[in-house]
Amino acid sequence: MNIFNRFIIASFCLLALSTQTLALDFTQAIKDTTYVLSDTQKTIRVTLDDYALLLNANNRFFDESNNKINANEFIGFGVGVGIIAPFKVKYFAGTQVLYKTWDLTFQSSTILEIKKQGGKRFTFQTLYDTNAAIPSLFISVSTNGALSPLIPQRTINFCWEDCGTLTITSTNNLNTNEGTNLEHTLTASDTAATFSIIENTSGLFSLSGTNNTTLTFNGTATEYEVTESYAVKVKATTGDGDDKNTEQTITVTINNVPKNTITINDQDLSVNENSPINANVGTVDTSGAITNYTIINGNNAGFFKINATTGQIQVAKTGLDYETTQSYTLTIKITGTDAEGKAAKITITINNLKENTITIANQTRFIDENSAIGTNIDSSLTTAGVVTSFAIVSGNNDGFFAINNTGQIQIAKLGLDHETKQVYILTIKITGTDAKDETAQITIRLNNLNDTTPANITLSKKNIVLGEPAGTVIGTLFATDPDDGDLIYTVNDTNNFEISDNKLKIKQVTTEIRTYPITITANDSLHTSEPQSFNITITATYIAAPVISQFSITQGENKGPLISKDGGEVTVSTSAGTGTYAWSSADFSNTSTNKTFVFNPQSVNVGTRTITLKVTAGDFSSERVLKLKLVDTYPNGRTDINGNGISDSKELRNSNNELLTTTNKKITSSGDTRILPSIMGEDSGQLTPDQLKQYRVANHLSDYTKDTLTTGDIYSYIVEGLSATGDFTQVTIELSTPIPANAVLRQYSLATGWRNFVVGNNNIQSKINASNVCTDTDGTWQTGLITGATCLKLTLKDGGENDADDNHANGVVESTISIATPVIVGGNDDSNDNGDSSSGGGCVYNPNAPARFDIVFILLMTLSAYYLIRRRRRFSY
Repeated sequence: MNIFNRFIIASFCLLALSTQTLALDFTQAIKDTTYVLSDTQKTIRVTLDDYALLLNANNRFFDESNNKINANEFIGFGVGVGIIAPFKVKYFAGTQVLYKTWDLTFQSSTILEIKKQGGKRFTFQTLYDTNAAIPSLFISVSTNGALSPLIPQRTINFCWEDCGTLTITSTNNLNTNEGTNLEHTLTASDTAATFSIIENTSGLFSLSGTNNTTLTFNGTATEYEVTESYAVKVKATTGDGDDKNTEQTITVTINNVPKNTITINDQDLSVNENSPINANVGTVDTSGAITNYTIINGNNAGFFKINATTGQIQVAKTGLDYETTQSYTLTIKITGTDAEGKAAKITITINNLKENTITIANQTRFIDENSAIGTNIDSSLTTAGVVTSFAIVSGNNDGFFAINNTGQIQIAKLGLDHETKQVYILTIKITGTDAKDETAQITIRLNNLNDTTPANITLSKKNIVLGEPAGTVIGTLFATDPDDGDLIYTVNDTNNFEISDNKLKIKQVTTEIRTYPITITANDSLHTSEPQSFNITITATYIAAPVISQFSITQGENKGPLISKDGGEVTVSTSAGTGTYAWSSADFSNTSTNKTFVFNPQSVNVGTRTITLKVTAGDFSSERVLKLKLVDTYPNGRTDINGNGISDSKELRNSNNELLTTTNKKITSSGDTRILPSIMGEDSGQLTPDQLKQYRVANHLSDYTKDTLTTGDIYSYIVEGLSATGDFTQVTIELSTPIPANAVLRQYSLATGWRNFVVGNNNIQSKINASNVCTDTDGTWQTGLITGATCLKLTLKDGGENDADDNHANGVVESTISIATPVIVGGNDDSNDNGDSSSGGGCVYNPNAPARFDIVFILLMTLSAYYLIRRRRRFSY
């Protein structure tokens, strides 16, 4: 066989390979195919049937008029892997590297001559002369010393640059969704071509743009169910010749858009092992009109089947075994009429059936605080069945407890302290052979040992009206005692006073207006407090409304304003002296005229709930609203011994008139008052903007958060137990952030939002001190907000303008304050709860900004004033 029956020539660009490969059949004298060349694409790639050597001599070039062009030979390079082989041509023979593929590049002088003759087309004729010293362009491998085979002479047409036949190069197959328009850009081999439509049966196609290259299909009214495709015939032209015109039929296929919607969701189902055939597993969760349900994957074992109409999955054959396979995941596909098919994963868990039974019930055990390691906590746990192991699975994060395989709980480490935590709830798991594991909650209660001394004695009221009979209660005594034992109070003046339980009473009829100085001590049977001094005043009449000095809230063993729906009855009591009591609530249907208010929150929604107490004595009355925070379940392990709303684990046992804000910082109230966190806070007197926002959103309150611009340090607290209604009290705040320059003090109310703190009578003081303990003597108090100060002292009046409990004079002051940047000038001063201002078309004056901003601000204000003056002059008569 002649291995040179054909070769393939491919146009090759030094910068990029052409995607078109053209074949030349050497049985023809002239090939009609035209090769397009240019300055940047002047290499042709020749691929032969076998390895050959380029000899390259006496090849000829002709212009369009068949005039010979003086041209040099190609620059040729072998491409790919070559072989070393023998060749033989006339008198020349030897061994050389031969290649199957050669890149032949026209020399610059050849291209120059082609351009000079002005023609666009030229012809290349390969050498073929058996009498010539070099008879052919390529020769092949010499076999057995014979002459190498020659390639016959062939003529090839070439075209320079854009002289080829015009073709439409853009695609003729398009698609679009039903009811949707489509734009398509038409392109041709000659960018100068102009397009026109020659067939448009549907009338939905149009052309626009430069040379009509934008084809638009108006598919707004198309429907897949009516017609699935549309055709248009376009023509491209650059002149009159056949090679200057071409046509193309373009088909637009309409995609069906399902009009109905069906859905199926991933789902978890279960079935018992060894279930019989046709046992129901469950119905898949779907929506829409389903026409068919199919299991398409995950059922290789054939255990399941699905009802194609209802989607009910059933057991298809016996043999489900938990010990072999615990779960199967099926892929279920659904289909519907004119709806896109959907699929979802349905996981079927095989339930293990246990033949033996073991049980353990919830139980309670008791142990003394400070018990030694290894001490048994009561007897072993009560169980039924053969239990092989016991384990504590939760509730033992502190590691105080251990349990052995007989169910005996023991002390594992020292440190159980009743004052820190009174109750631990352990979850105990028991296991048995071929039995279902069971768990129970084991409650361990610490027995309190009396090891601390009572302190902080307070008296709710310190005056009594002239003429009151012996035995009349003056006020209620209270003292802090972490051991929570019964306290015995003793008064030094036993001639005029006596104490019954925790009530201080007058012992004789009050016959004269005077003041009695007394001291009172508290004893818990082992420890006696330091004497606390009080002045008891005999007055002619009620000198003020009764002081609702303190609320006490208890729910079981829990105290404080945090209550739970599942915690049982709540008892609220008060210290307000003598008078008529009237309790009411919009959240609880109960009412009461006693000193206690009892209700069960079980059926009430979680959130902030309120109770109102009004106490009337003589011609005066006081009213106070108690806010309670209701949750579903009381936090496990939380204790609040003194009932002030702060978890004991975070309070660090501060005095009643001290409230923690951040680590080592606090708010201190004056005298024998009591300070509490506000209902918006969380175990602290410092409130974050997010907590304020969450409280407002959770309780569906209006968004009154205008112009906070806070530094982020918000303090929110309640001071109760004032000596009389309308009295003054002081709070000293150890600030988390030093006071910035040009700051203002703002106060917040849930009813009105943020506004300026009302200043007067030296009621704002601040100081700079090194220790940050604001109650010491370091530093000097100065009036107002001092830049860099870390201590703030406020004087607050019960019922005054800075009392946030609707300005009620009731012996209680509520306050939420923040140190803020200067107020907004002009425009809308709204801001969000995070303190981010929203100018709303106004501008913010910031004294801490660079001086350039101040100058711009002043210029703007000056120009505005000038404009207003000019305008007034123009319209004055």
